[in-house]
Order: sequence, then C-alpha cells, then structure tokens
Amino acid sequence: MKKITVLQYIYVVIVTLLVGIPAILAGSLQRGLARKGRVFRIVSKVYARALFGAFGVRVESVGIDRIDPGAPYVFMARHTSIADPLAVALALSHPLHFVFKREFARIPVFGWALTCLGQIVVDREDRDQAKASLDTAASGLSGNSSVVIFPEGRVSPDGALQPLKKGGFHLALQTGFPIAPLRIEGARLVCPPRGSGHFHPGVIRVAVLPPIPVAGAKEGDIPALMESVRSLLL
Repeated sequence: MKKITVLQYIYVVIVTLLVGIPAILAGSLQRGLARKGRVFRIVSKVYARALFGAFGVRVESVGIDRIDPGAPYVFMARHTSIADPLAVALALSHPLHFVFKREFARIPVFGWALTCLGQIVVDREDRDQAKASLDTAASGLSGNSSVVIFPEGRVSPDGALQPLKKGGFHLALQTGFPIAPLRIEGARLVCPPRGSGHFHPGVIRVAVLPPIPVAGAKEGDIPALMESVRSLLL
C-alpha cells in the first residue's frame, strides 16, 4: 500500500471518530426518522467537506433549480465509486436518508452513526427484510425528507450501468415521491473502485435531471419507470 494511501486511511479514521461519535450521541437523542434526517444533513456535509477538502476534491452541482427544496423526492443515481454518497450529500440541501447495505452497518462508528441517524439498512440476501426496511422508511418520512438510492445495488466494477433493482421504485410508488435522477460525473476518477480507497484531487459534478412524477402510477408501471430512469442515467 502506498504511503499516501496509508496517510489518507489514517486521516479518514480520525475524521470518522471525531465526527461519528458525536453524531451517534446526537442521533440517539432524536426521535423520529425526519428529525434524525435533519441531523444527518449537517453531519454528512461536515464529514464530506472534511474528507474532500483534505484530498483536493471539489463538488459542483447543476440543475438544482429543477427540484423544490421544500418537497420530498426519491433520488436515484448510478454507483461508480465510494465517493458518490459524499458528493450527493454536498450537492443536495434536503434531509437525506441513504439506502445502504447491511455490511456497512457493522463498521464501527461509521456504521453505527448511519443507523443512529435514520439511514435505511437493507439486507441484499433477505428480500423480506429489505422490503420491511423500505416500508418502515416510507411510513416515517415527513416534510422534505428524501431518500437516496443507488438502484444498481452496488458499485459498478467496470463503470457500465448495471441492471436496476425494483426496491427504490416500489418506495417511490408507496410514498408518492417523484423520482429525481442524478447524474454523477468524475467520482470514478477521484476514487476508482478497487483502488484501496485512494482519493485523487479532482472535480465531481452532480447533475439533477428532470424529476419523474409517480402520482397515479401502479405496480404495473414500474418497468416503464425503470426504463425511463435507466435511459437518463446512461
């Protein structure tokens, strides 16, 4: 492992402890998903700025005027790098609830902070648990609290768009929240997959694409919604 990567790793651990421990305490004192989400909005921005600022990464957002800051959405983006969630957290002003896999919840401090701050844990191997987690989130969201989901379900190994999973689309129909596709560019160059977590200086661009309304949509409309989102994310 290169020296610079080791130094970055040490810095990430220090920042995670400094931000994560107070975040766990703050999240534990909050009741309700919406309140936890508002705390997470602050914590995630502080965490992302601390990491990206040290590593020379800048985030640009475009198309923000396409969304109503007071309305909720299900934001969907393709997943090409572990830098994607950090960039999204900085680009959007909404209280966000990220859908993340159960393995992350087991990471000391980092995972505990996610669960304490109302982020949505799903088990990819247990469809019933995943559905139950999304159902709980749907019933607990209020105001402009929004969901962020990477519908591929994992970081793309080669950068190509993987098949989309239906969970986020079911959630959109259940809540009635419009689907707001996000196009993230540059994250893969900043932090390539299988690159031992090494960050490179650069610019990540997060573009908000025109939201797709789901009011009145039925389960049978999900394939068409998936194709619409897929065509925008390509």
